[in-house]
Amino acid sequence: MSLSTNVASSEPLVRFARKLSHDLNNFSTVVRTYSELLLSDLPADSATHADVAEIQRAAENMVQYLQRVTRFARAGTMRRVPVNIDDVAREAAAQFQSRTPARTLDLRVASGAIIQADALWWRDVLLELLQNAHEAAPAESPIVLAIVRVNDEVVASVIDRGPGFDASVISHAGEPLVSAKAGVRGAGMGLAIVSAFCGAVGGTLGQTHEDGQTTVSLRLPTE
Repeated sequence: MSLSTNVASSEPLVRFARKLSHDLNNFSTVVRTYSELLLSDLPADSATHADVAEIQRAAENMVQYLQRVTRFARAGTMRRVPVNIDDVAREAAAQFQSRTPARTLDLRVASGAIIQADALWWRDVLLELLQNAHEAAPAESPIVLAIVRVNDEVVASVIDRGPGFDASVISHAGEPLVSAKAGVRGAGMGLAIVSAFCGAVGGTLGQTHEDGQTTVSLRLPTE
């Protein structure tokens, strides 16, 4: 099943997203700065300290979310240079494992492929897919990251034992602000960023779910 690959292509919308992200980031900086000052003055075991710490975490989450919105808005102007897809995949896998050491990651990367893209974008796309798989799959099950070359394309797949995308979300999974999850990480930017990357490099994003196994695959043109 193919997912939507919408990209923020309207220039007024892109400018609005950038301006909004910039302004909200300034507001959150004030919240983070003053909450940090308050925390330094409060006893660590006090209820007020815990409340202020929660405010600080929310402000930090807002910054991370705004970074994702900005990344999505800039998809149409993504820098494209030759990138060794395997090397960046190994970097993403190492970063993912450092964040989630209890999760087994089976890395099957030996395509030797070069794509025209931004290396940081590609790393972040893989991290988004790995994080989605981690949140969906049973704790004891491994996640597979596989990259193979097929003729003039490279296919990058993340495979897990999770349920895949809900039917109510699947037709809009690549659009921003669409999510089946709650909370900041469920604010609907992860797959939108992946989808925007695919659109920018001329690739496609798809999902299959068979025999209790979900595979999310990116098919990207290669040199």
